[in-house]
Amino acid sequence: MFARRSSRSYLAALIGAVLVYVAEQFVPDAYARGALADLAWTGAALASVVGTTHAVRWAKRDDRLAWLCFLGGSIAWLLSQLARDAFEVGRATFLLHPWMDVGFLAAAPIWTISLVLLLRRYGQRLALYALVLDVGAVVLTLGAGVLVYLSSLVLDVAQDDPVFAAGAVLFPLLYVAATGAALSVVWGMPANEPRAAVTSLFLGLGLNALAFSLYLPAYLSSTFVAGTPLDPLWILGMAAIGIAGAQWVEEREAKAASAMSSSAIHFSRMLLPGLVAAASAFLLVYTDVRALPRPIADLIDGAIAVAVLVLAIRAGLALYANWRLGELERRRAEQMAALYDVGLATAGELSLDDLAALIAREATALTRTDGAMVSLAERARGLIVRAQHNAPALGLRVSVGEALRGIALEAVRTRDLVVAADYRTHPDSNPLLHGLIASAIAAPFIARGEIVGTLTAYSRQRRVFSEETCRLLRLYAAQAAIAIVNADLVTETRRLARDDDLTGVLNRRSLMERLGSEVAEAARHGDIFGVVLCDVDGLKAVNDSAGHLIGNDVLKTVARAMRESSRVEDVIARFGGDEFVILLPRTGPLPAQALVGRVAARLREEHYTWAGRDNPLPRVSFGIAWFPEDGRDADALLGAADARMYEDKVRARTLRQSDAAEADQAGPAALGVSVSG
Repeated sequence: MFARRSSRSYLAALIGAVLVYVAEQFVPDAYARGALADLAWTGAALASVVGTTHAVRWAKRDDRLAWLCFLGGSIAWLLSQLARDAFEVGRATFLLHPWMDVGFLAAAPIWTISLVLLLRRYGQRLALYALVLDVGAVVLTLGAGVLVYLSSLVLDVAQDDPVFAAGAVLFPLLYVAATGAALSVVWGMPANEPRAAVTSLFLGLGLNALAFSLYLPAYLSSTFVAGTPLDPLWILGMAAIGIAGAQWVEEREAKAASAMSSSAIHFSRMLLPGLVAAASAFLLVYTDVRALPRPIADLIDGAIAVAVLVLAIRAGLALYANWRLGELERRRAEQMAALYDVGLATAGELSLDDLAALIAREATALTRTDGAMVSLAERARGLIVRAQHNAPALGLRVSVGEALRGIALEAVRTRDLVVAADYRTHPDSNPLLHGLIASAIAAPFIARGEIVGTLTAYSRQRRVFSEETCRLLRLYAAQAAIAIVNADLVTETRRLARDDDLTGVLNRRSLMERLGSEVAEAARHGDIFGVVLCDVDGLKAVNDSAGHLIGNDVLKTVARAMRESSRVEDVIARFGGDEFVILLPRTGPLPAQALVGRVAARLREEHYTWAGRDNPLPRVSFGIAWFPEDGRDADALLGAADARMYEDKVRARTLRQSDAAEADQAGPAALGVSVSG
């Protein structure tokens, strides 16, 4: 629908221009022919005013100023056209002829300003620089061409009326400049922005520039008459500007995509400097061949020299833009590598500490900062710093293991990205770091609706974090949160596979793996180690009397006491329901017996609570076996330790029975004494 409406508008303008031109050919009277042309030009100017007014009324605030300038240029053109109508059709001789053209001259720079505003709104700073250089080179080359084309006429008129000659030459120059600005907008619009409206602007201004260039000889010699092909050029040019305003509204409402391919845009951008350079070379050669008068030749040479200089600057700007693009691509590659590494960690099996270090390291590459800090949520302690990258280079104190501080606290409160372009003014900033950090950015790690950590990146220099950097950091934080949750699940899965779920010590399978590796290592190096088998003798009685929950508390207390009273290198494992194993690497008989004595003493000090009072732990029996004296494999060592543990259990039972018998014998005697007494 959009394309059909635009096509109908252009078709109507074309048919109207052709009809006016054909009608002019059948009107013999010069006055009537001029009146017909003036009315047609006025109608085209009114169409331009109506179209740009429609765009002003519809445009958003960011675009309205540009379209107000387009409307201003159209009104300036219309006023000059009305003045010409009054002078030529209404015989208003009080109007001075040169001043009637001021609106025509003013419209071109006003439209150029409008195009600059559009380019600034939708383009880039380098595109603005390129616009100035491209337009400058084209205008200079065209000026030189005009001087070559009309050298004798311009020279004659300039001698009589230099102001009039300069004003006449301004017509094509100003409209060529506006056309170049429109072309730069077509080039500079983003790829996803529609270009139909700005293409129509380029077409309308280009037709006007062509018409004024062809009109110049007749204007200088005051021999212009209506009925030439210039008439439809002006009509179509102004109609295209009006159509552009309507197209701007239509394509924004329809959100139409650009119809011009990127290859065509880039090709035209490369073609223009080449055409200007070829035209400059031709003009230089032609000037020498024609042997033009010295003033004209000097002007042409000067214009071409400046045009070549502008092209050289333009080439330098293009090289700089290519370098910038290369740097951007390199930075994008680093950012994508950071995102890839964290995404890869999602499927990996890194520990939480290794993952936190990876996230902090890659965050500096992603944000181009000098350092980063990662905190992770711990169940009992909250958010704890787990990794810092490049902290010494920044002069920061290593705070791994401490509670979270700084601007990340606001990221936790708001659950969103926090940017501190001036770190010192942020309310959550650390005053001790004001002299070390200039800017910072923080992001929360959110997974399944919960904050699982934070990331803070620091910069020593003031930074303005762009929207693209913030968008990438949000994506990075989302991937990091998934990786953290997966790493936590892997850690928990490994713990459940390795540890006893009740007591937190190693389970039987992990013990057997560790014992097997210890046997192999000791056999290889000729070492000795001990295996202690422990049994909680009275656990069944506790379960029967107090219940299994109290019995579980007894087992946890035993495991905790063993961990706390053994050495760091010793391995504690739950071997069965009420059995534990202590693996003593590189330990001989005497140190092993001393350690078992220390563990037994600690267990005698422990209690469990039942029925509102503390009760001593049941007795624990111990049996010790040594490698290689008692066996050279795990089963043999555990068998020897089990036999000695059973001996300890029997001794304890015998001792209890002996104590009970002595108490029974002492009981009647005491009663007898008591009774007899």
